[in-house]
Amino acid sequence: MSDVKEAEPVEAACRHRFLQTCENSGVLDQHRETIWEAIVSHHSASNRHYHNLAHLMSMFDFIKRVSKAGISLVDPAAVDWAVWFHDIIYQPSSTSNESDSAELAGKLLLPAGVAASTVQKAQRIILATADHHHLEGDADGDVVVDADLSILGAPLQRYSDYAVAVRKEHAHLSDTEWAQRRARVLKGLLDREQLFLTDVGKATCEAAARANMGHEWRLVFGGSQLTANTIDEADTECTEGEDAAASVSSIGPESAAELAAAADAVQCQC
Repeated sequence: MSDVKEAEPVEAACRHRFLQTCENSGVLDQHRETIWEAIVSHHSASNRHYHNLAHLMSMFDFIKRVSKAGISLVDPAAVDWAVWFHDIIYQPSSTSNESDSAELAGKLLLPAGVAASTVQKAQRIILATADHHHLEGDADGDVVVDADLSILGAPLQRYSDYAVAVRKEHAHLSDTEWAQRRARVLKGLLDREQLFLTDVGKATCEAAARANMGHEWRLVFGGSQLTANTIDEADTECTEGEDAAASVSSIGPESAAELAAAADAVQCQC
């Protein structure tokens, strides 16, 4: 979920934001480099085509938009740490990435002097990003969840880059397996009454996300993938999202069974 950017500028921007987070949450100086090196090393791994440092900066960009809209965070430090750690452990074939990430956050942040209440809240938010659900009574969590999903409402070219990158991260799957699992993920999201939880997400991402996912769903369910070669086929008008949702909801029993075949074996994350 990230822009195509040069690695060094992205890392420099991340470093600047990271130091701000440390200052705002009282991280002890002697622990800062350890935490930073963990974040960089994990997000710079060779299998991180999308879930990388640029993805983190894109999430912070969304959070900045939320702030500019006049929405105040209750615990900004918890929000920041949830972003930094929500994908720090990422193995496409694993179903415990978020819980493993939350655990590592606790191991690194508590000894560094971050308040236990902030760490615990960050961990709850990290766990919520597994299926992008609402945390009752926690508007901060909704901001992070929406930030993680905001790529879905990006311009179609950027969305296409994201879809291609996520496919590369699941290179262990055959094209058929990928199409089954990806179509199931897309249908699950499109079936939601509301994708985004914040007013900013609803206003700026919802319609475009449904249009983007609807176009990709029609391709993958037909055995194709969203690529630079197929992107020109898309109608990028946001109103297409309603047509796409209607198309997906009309899947018949046989098609639904085919879509779910063997899908539980591998977690396919967006």
